[in-house]
Parts: sequence; structure tokens; C-alpha cells
Amino acid sequence: MSQQSAPNSSQTRSIESTVAPSLTKVLGVVPVLPGESADLYQTSLDTLIAELGARSVMQVYLAEKIHECLWWMRRYEEQKRATLISGMAYLADPRSSSFTGPSTRSQVRSTLLANKVDNTTVRALKDVEHTIESLRQEAMAEKRGELLHLDQQIALQTKILAGLQSSYEVAFNRKTNVERLQLQTAMLRRDLEGIEVVAEELSTR
Repeated sequence: MSQQSAPNSSQTRSIESTVAPSLTKVLGVVPVLPGESADLYQTSLDTLIAELGARSVMQVYLAEKIHECLWWMRRYEEQKRATLISGMAYLADPRSSSFTGPSTRSQVRSTLLANKVDNTTVRALKDVEHTIESLRQEAMAEKRGELLHLDQQIALQTKILAGLQSSYEVAFNRKTNVERLQLQTAMLRRDLEGIEVVAEELSTR
């Protein structure tokens, strides 16, 4: 196991050193929004670049745009969840306000955001004749318009993503074809040099 890890890490460093610089960084674009992890974004981007095998400036740029689409889709999915949870929290305590201090609404919202349901939350929902399931269903009906709008944004990003993937395939294949032509040219040159040597030998006999 240890014998295999050394060449793998060396190979990884070698590959990383051949990757073209990021145009996004050169242009000073900040890809994350407030509250998002820049480290998580960069790690996710690096993983995608490695998976796609992006090396040239164009390939890296297209990989960054592909990642940006995926990241926006993630944002919209998180927003859908937050929208639904806010709706559920409101239905659990529709009469509370920001002036009444801690409320059932804020408690339910915090609990659901943490993806947990404790006994206190269950009792609070029982007081308003709801279960988690019925509360979710009613909140989905109440927030249908907002959820539909977010789904449309996700669908739009999916279309953009498909176009970027097609562009990346063209850029990748173009680079592959150039390398293939260069290899063929080198082979032809070598064969021609061999023919010239043979011709020269024949002429001296």
C-alpha cells in the first residue's frame, strides 16, 4: 500500500503543475456568496477539474463555468429547503411576531433546519393539530409558487450546464485531435528521415 501511495501523490503533483491558470482568479471574480465556504468551493472545483482532465486555459475556464452551474443548483436546492421550513414554522405558530420574544415558530424552524424533531416540537405541533407530515404537506401547498420558481431556476441551470458540457467536449476533443496530429507528424517525419538515409546509402553504392 505504501509503495503505491508515493507514485500516486507524485503523479498528482505532476498533473496539477500542468493545469492552466484560472481565468476566474486572474479576473478577480469572487465565486462565493456571504455565508458560503470558499475552501469548500475551491475543493469542489479542484475535484471537478481533475475529474474532467482539464488542462488548457479554455478547458479550465469551461470546467469553472460547469462547476458554477452545479453550485447554483445546490444553492437553489438549499433555498427550496429553507423556504419549505420557513413555511412549516409559520404554520406551527402563525400568531407570533418578532416583538413577542422566543416563540414556537423560531423553535420549530431551528429544529427543522437541524433536521431533528424533538418531543417539544412534536407537542407544539400537536397543539395546532398538526404532525410533521401534515405540516410539510400544507407548507408545500402554501409555498407552491416559490418552490416552482426555484425549480424553474434549477431547470435553467441544467440547460446551461448541458451547453457548457457540449462546449467542453469540443474543446477537449480539439486538443486531443491536435495531439494526435502532432504525433502522426512526428511519426511521418521519422519515417521520412529513415527513407532519406536508405536513399543516401543506395546512392553511394
